[in-house]
Amino acid sequence: MQKIRTIIFDLGGVIINLYVEKTIVAFSELSGLSEKEVESAYLSADVFKQYEKGLISDADFRQSLRDQFKLKVSDYEINSAWNAMLGEITAERIESIRYLLQNYKCIVLSNTNAIHERAFHKILSDSFPYQHLKELFHEVYFSHELNQRKPDREIYENVLSLAKTQANEALFMDDGIQNLNSASQLGIHTLHIPRNGGFMHLLENKLSDI
Repeated sequence: MQKIRTIIFDLGGVIINLYVEKTIVAFSELSGLSEKEVESAYLSADVFKQYEKGLISDADFRQSLRDQFKLKVSDYEINSAWNAMLGEITAERIESIRYLLQNYKCIVLSNTNAIHERAFHKILSDSFPYQHLKELFHEVYFSHELNQRKPDREIYENVLSLAKTQANEALFMDDGIQNLNSASQLGIHTLHIPRNGGFMHLLENKLSDI
């Protein structure tokens, strides 16, 4: 029987609730564009991927949004609209993570960015005795710090190396099918978590099947 030693958590939609539609609404209200126009730009613009890879600064990212959506608003208003997608972290999930830490190496692998990182750490510290996810998890890896992002193969290879973990001893949970497919191709066990759904019951079932 294969033994799982490391559990890799996605962040948005798995640990913290994610409501992308709230950010789309917020930028629609700031710009006067329709929600459909904002969503189309969000899905197609390369700047979001560049920002998640840490290849552009916060200031350059905000300026690109001003240019794209014809915005004449403050940094604060842009940050607030961008952070609108970040929801709550439930106590149940924190307790589940604490329980898993007793028997597994638990790490985070997230496509994120500097503005969101500051925001979700404030959400975390406002509700729990942690200032940073590193105080809860064994290791934390953010795309904007690695200059890599899911679902690119190299980010999984890099994290396995950094975490000193074998692919067949790791289980990766994510709400994105494409991210899971890429990890699976490397031999990592994977588990799809419906966005903002609880993960513990699904995880226990998966672990019992491996």
